[in-house]
Amino acid sequence: MSEENITDRLRRRAARARERYPEQADDPATLVGGLIVDYEAAATEIERLRTALTDLSRQALRAALGPG
Repeated sequence: MSEENITDRLRRRAARARERYPEQADDPATLVGGLIVDYEAAATEIERLRTALTDLSRQALRAALGPG
């Protein structure tokens, strides 16, 4: 499983839940609405962490290579 697939999969699950239960999808107090919020929040957080780790690894590589 590639890194990219998990965020896509979470967003697809949210979209399917929206399509299947449109009357509950926009209400985070319902089970479906809460799951949609959780799926989207998880996808967003994974993307944020992935970006932060990429930046951190670049900084570490620069520090390891030293100046110029």
